[in-house]
Amino acid sequence: MNYRVKGYAANPAGVIVGGIIVLAIGVGIGVAGTLYYMSKHQGGISDGDSLELLESDVPATQAVPDTESEILTETQPPSTEPVTENLSYIKVLVVGGDYVYKNEAYTLDEFVGIVRANPGLPVRIEEDGASLRAYDGLIEALDLVGAEYVESGQKQD
Repeated sequence: MNYRVKGYAANPAGVIVGGIIVLAIGVGIGVAGTLYYMSKHQGGISDGDSLELLESDVPATQAVPDTESEILTETQPPSTEPVTENLSYIKVLVVGGDYVYKNEAYTLDEFVGIVRANPGLPVRIEEDGASLRAYDGLIEALDLVGAEYVESGQKQD
């Protein structure tokens, strides 16, 4: 048995067009992969995390004074005024199932975050129709984070 296969000569135009198509597919896959990687690392076109954190880390630049007199007049002593309010305790009012701090209702996790942000300040707990679950949950959470607290009972005006 003698098999004979007809050979087809490659058309030069077809080879060029085929090569261009393969190259275009490769570039498209590369671009898609790059955009995917960048979107996962705060540099792409996705709706992911904003770049505000990165922009806030960059220090603001100041103009360099032209003369020595400008340097002397622009120098001021640092302010001695406190930036934050002096608190002797964090006062929370438990109403129903809510935790009210500075006239704003918070969840238990949010309030515990406030306590953690102010280490060393004791928590003064007042209640006005608090649910037992909310009150006990607050006590348990404060014990977990190691915060000191004082139970003052009913709301005091």
